[in-house]
Amino acid sequence: MDQHSHIDPSWRIPAKQAKHILQVAERLGVSQEDAIAGCGIEKKWLESPDYQMPVTPLYALNKQIATLAGNEDLGLFVGRAAYLNMVNLLLYLSSICTSLRQWLNMMSSVLELYGDLGRAVIVREGGQLRSEWRPLVPVAISGRYTIDMILSTANSILSTICLQPITIAKAQFTYPQPQDLTVLKQCFGENLKFNQPYSALYFEMESLDFKLIQAVNETSELSNPWQEYMASMPGDSFLCALRQSIVCELPTGDMSIDSVAVDLGVSRRTLQRRLSDRETNFQHIVQDLRYQMALRFLADKGMGVTSIAFILGYGDSSSFSTAFKSWHGCSPSEYRL
Repeated sequence: MDQHSHIDPSWRIPAKQAKHILQVAERLGVSQEDAIAGCGIEKKWLESPDYQMPVTPLYALNKQIATLAGNEDLGLFVGRAAYLNMVNLLLYLSSICTSLRQWLNMMSSVLELYGDLGRAVIVREGGQLRSEWRPLVPVAISGRYTIDMILSTANSILSTICLQPITIAKAQFTYPQPQDLTVLKQCFGENLKFNQPYSALYFEMESLDFKLIQAVNETSELSNPWQEYMASMPGDSFLCALRQSIVCELPTGDMSIDSVAVDLGVSRRTLQRRLSDRETNFQHIVQDLRYQMALRFLADKGMGVTSIAFILGYGDSSSFSTAFKSWHGCSPSEYRL
């Protein structure tokens, strides 16, 4: 059976993921021309960071660069590079959360911004938590590179987001043990397991209550755009609490009137009644919040459209683009021109 038969032709990833890999390739001495030769990647895909490219060329690109560079640790380096490139998003998320417990509700979705490569989940196991990666294709297709990329990104997030460092107790991988473990140990510590049923990082349950770092970005006018919006909006304490709850829950992808009501400590009916007393409704509040936040984030060129779509609770950038066109008459990319 052709190994590519496992790949759904509709699967896509943001082209910026390929750009991250090519940036690392250059550091490893592999030119872009050599890296993409024969991989099925078109240069025009790389011109727009929000272009959604097929996944198959990504797997080919990883294998080709690792071979040309003679470096099987490629995915570990790419994961660290990708982490740095999503720093604006991470700064925003840390500004709306207060502890790792709250942030972990979003981290799985953050890792899935890579596109149709797999699914990240947080699982309780005894007295520990594991950040587990469930790829869509077997290692025979992906190689170790996407596994390493995802776990490296997750480790970078966990090691920097809290005031108190989070120690990785164990890292395990579905692929066989490599000959050289130097970089793997530098990233994840000494406790490494291979040929495991799933790839995951383990850390202690007590980390859930660690306080997040509240970064202050003095060079950016949009370091805390949601707070700027909240401060500018009229309303009583109930509406302020409602908007804050919605903002915190949107990136999880599971926001609903019921989840917000639970967060506010009221019933769905009470929430609807209070909104009706103020001559508004839940959907209106959500849509107005999304629109106003979209305008503020689009003004920050450091935030990609895919990341903005995630923050606003859309499943993908095309859904966000459709909604934005209905509000503003043009696409998010056109609005930025």
